[in-house]
This record gives sequence, structure tokens and C-alpha cells, in this order.
Amino acid sequence: MKRRSVYLGLIGIVVLLSGCYRTANLTPAPLLPTTYAQILQTLTPGTDDQITNTTPEPEPQVETLWIHPGIPESCLAGLDLAGLTLMETADEADLRINTLQIAEGVPSGTIWTYVLAAPFYTITDGLSLASLRSIWQGQALAGFEKVVVTERTSQAMALLLGEPSTTTVEIVDSETLQSLAISDDPLLTILPFEDLSPIWKVLRVDGISPIDSDYSPETYALSLIFALESSIEHSMALPPGNYHPDKRTVLVMTGVTALTRATAYMMEINGNTFPGTDIQQWMTSADLTHISNEVPFAANCPSPNPNQENLIFCSSTDRIDLLEYVGTDIIELTGNHMLDYGVAAMNLTIEMYEERGWTYYAGGWDLTDAQTARKITHNGNNLAFIGCNPVGPTSDFATASQPGSAPCGDYGWILEAIAEVRAEGYLPIVTLQYAEDYTAVPSAKMIADFKALADAGAVVVNGSQAHTPKVMTFYNDAFLHYGLGNLFFDQMNVYYGETYMPNTRDEFIDRLVFYDNELISVELLTAELEDYARPRPMTTAERQAFLDRIFNAAQGYLE
Repeated sequence: MKRRSVYLGLIGIVVLLSGCYRTANLTPAPLLPTTYAQILQTLTPGTDDQITNTTPEPEPQVETLWIHPGIPESCLAGLDLAGLTLMETADEADLRINTLQIAEGVPSGTIWTYVLAAPFYTITDGLSLASLRSIWQGQALAGFEKVVVTERTSQAMALLLGEPSTTTVEIVDSETLQSLAISDDPLLTILPFEDLSPIWKVLRVDGISPIDSDYSPETYALSLIFALESSIEHSMALPPGNYHPDKRTVLVMTGVTALTRATAYMMEINGNTFPGTDIQQWMTSADLTHISNEVPFAANCPSPNPNQENLIFCSSTDRIDLLEYVGTDIIELTGNHMLDYGVAAMNLTIEMYEERGWTYYAGGWDLTDAQTARKITHNGNNLAFIGCNPVGPTSDFATASQPGSAPCGDYGWILEAIAEVRAEGYLPIVTLQYAEDYTAVPSAKMIADFKALADAGAVVVNGSQAHTPKVMTFYNDAFLHYGLGNLFFDQMNVYYGETYMPNTRDEFIDRLVFYDNELISVELLTAELEDYARPRPMTTAERQAFLDRIFNAAQGYLE
């Protein structure tokens, strides 16, 4: 009996302890720190001071920073670096701003676009990444002898192109680099996208250009990732890249359009959209498309005669199908045939443009309308279109009570208008229907007039009159193109008397790229007229010969 009592006593203790153990797994009611310490002290004497007097360990703070030497200053602008010590090596730093190559598995970060460029009067349009890497590493290829870059860009590009050769890579400061853009040296440069200016020609890399309308930084060979690396939590953030499509506007500017004579005849045979077949993509891929249509639409326009001898022009109203097909947004009215079929035809023409929501300028319902700058804002880029006709005929000019083109007069009014819109934050795009000739070079008077418009604040001055393309240059940060040539006009074999007028088939279409309310690039598209109506993109050989001729002629007009 006694032994059984002992066993029962032990079993009771086990049951009691088991019950205590299970209870300990339940969430206890909150206890005050003092009570908690007293309980624990009973179990483990001497722990009360540790519990009641211990404070949490502070979170580690970022105190040191390393910046990759290739990170451009524009990326660092706006970062709060106060209180941080800059370290010479990455291993010493709590936080690192590093460069990474875009690849699968690479951490996300800020994507920074770099641009391959050459002096503006460069004929080559692009290189493969392999060719660029060969030049970078010491082998002169593709007609280029060297790559000129800043020290920061050299450091950044080492990740993509390898270590730069001291033979073919030249390090200069930013000011020296800009001075090389208008030169005939066979050189290349690489720039951060934000440093691009129109005096540089953007070259494609593996067929891709950062000024393409469908450009994507993720698929471009000269894009880098800038990333923040740290094992310590931090609040620093890099800017969200240097390319944003919602800040870009592409404008294409064109030369003479006259849907009459043989051009209209070919439209009659092949359909109204026939002339635009081969260049439609160029035109419609732009955000804004300019057409200088010199001929009015007339309800009584006769059937087209390709051998018409007089210079009284009109277009039947259905010919506007072509302008719709190529994505017209902006119509210039400086042409000197606008009243060939009288006031009624001019009024009808303006009505047709207004019905389609197109912006017209440099002509209008009356003189006030014709001289009014037309303002367009797209993606934050403020553009103002204004133009005039300095040569007449005076019968074509708008008056206080008659529609027509805007007369330039002594240029006083247009100089004031340019300065006014520029002061309002708009970029003036100015076009003139200047005196016609068949040479590639401008007259002294033309040069003086274009420069005066640039001095007033124009960022682009174009000659819309030229039936043969003319040279282009830069002056006071403005792009001056003295004549683009024809767009849709039938001049394939032109004679004045017995004198042949060459090069009327050659055409420029100027593709202007604006970004963050600045003109950043000019791309010269080139076409060749076929079938008295249809421009097509030039072949590589045609383009090289054409640009070589124009660029050589332009050298005498550089400032």
C-alpha cells in the first residue's frame, strides 16, 4: 500500500507538471516589465538588470558613399549627399552607385541612354556595336580614326566596350568636345542623351537610334543601368533615367508640294495616295507633319494636263486624300500660287484644312490671320509656326479684306512676332517662300535674312521655295536650311530655255527632334522623285553622293 501511494504521488506530480508545460505554450496576458522581471528572476537569479535596463540596438546608418567614376553629373544632381563621406573604393563604402550592363538577372535600376554621334556633316549613318568596339579598342574602322569623349563617359563605356585604347580614344573636356561637332574630322563621340545637341549627327548602333520614334532604352546597345548597392537600408533614390518618351516631339518639315500638272495626272491614273506610297512611314511616324502646299483646291479645277505650259495651278478637291494619307498636321501657306484660282478657291482651301483640324500658318483669311503665329504644345514642347513670302507676286498676298499668303515686307512684323513667342517660352519654327533658283547655295541676301530671323529667336529657319535642295548650317544655336527641294511636284527634267536645271529630283525631309522644350537633333531624310510624283527613299549610294555634294558645298557657310 505504501509503495502504491508513492507511485500515485509521482503520477500526480507528473500530471501537474505536464499541465504547467502545456499552459506555457499559450499566449500569456501582457505583463508589466517589472512583473516580468520578477518572474524571470525567480527562475534565473540576476537577470532583472539585463531585462529592465537593455535598450534596442540602433539601426546601422549609411555614412560612406562610393560613386562609380563614369556616373554623369546630371545623374548625381539633386541627390542629397550631405553628411556622407565619399570613399575612393567600393569596398570601403556603406552605399555604392555603380554601373551595370543590361542583361537578364541584373538588378533593376536607373537606365541611362548614351548616344553615338559624329560631326553634323558626316555621311555615315550608323555602325555595328562590334565595329564601334573595335575602334574603341584601337583599330580604326569604317572611315573613323578616333572616338572623342569626356573622362566620365570613358569610364562608363568601359563596361560595354572594354578598356579604351590610348591610340583611338581621346579624352577631352565638354567644351572642347562641343567645338568638334562642326568639323570635317572623321571622328566619333559618345554622349549621355541629355547632352545631345543638333550640331551632332546621331548614328545608329546595330540599326537602333535613340531619336527613333519607337526607341526603347532596354533594347539599345549603349544603355547602362545605374544602381544603388548596399546591405544597409537607405532612403536615397536615383533619378528615373535620362530618356522619357513623353518629353519628346518629332516634327518632319518638307519642301514644295504642288498637286498639279504631271503629279496630279499620275494621281489620276494611280490613285490619289500614289505619291506618298514610299515615304508614308517617314511622315506618319512623326508626331507632327508639315506640308507646304502651294496650290489651292478649286471646285472648278480642270482635269490635269501633264504638258500644261502656263503656271496657273489648282488641285481638285479629292487630291487632299494624299495629304491625309501622309498624316498632315500643319499646312504652310506661303506659296505664290495660292490665289491662282481666285478668292473662292483660297477660301475653300482654308475651309478644307479647318474641317480636318489641321493647323495652317503664313497665310489665312486676311492679313491678320496670315501673320498670326500658330502655337502647338506636344509632350511639353512648345512650338510656334510662323512664316512669310518676301517675293510675291503681290497679287497673292493677304490684305485686310482678302485671303492670301503673308507678305514679309521689311520683316519688321515677323521679327517682333518671333521675339514675342520666344519670350512666352515657345520655340519659333520659321519658313520663307524665298526667291527661287536652281543652285545648292544661298545668296548673300538670303543668308542675311535668315540670320536676322535667328537673331530674333527662331530655332529653325527653312526655305520652302527651293526646287533643288540647298545647304544647311547652324547660326546662334539655330538650324538654318536654305531649301529642302520638292516633295510632291513633277520636276524631273527641268529646262529653262535650253539650260538644264539639275538635281530637281533630289529631296530633303528634315526630321526635327525636340525634347524637354529644346531642339536636340536634326535628321536629314533623303528621297528621290520617281514617276513625276512619287518620292522614294534614296539608295545608299544615292544618299552618299547627295550628302557628299551638299556637305561639301556647306563648308563655305559655317560660322
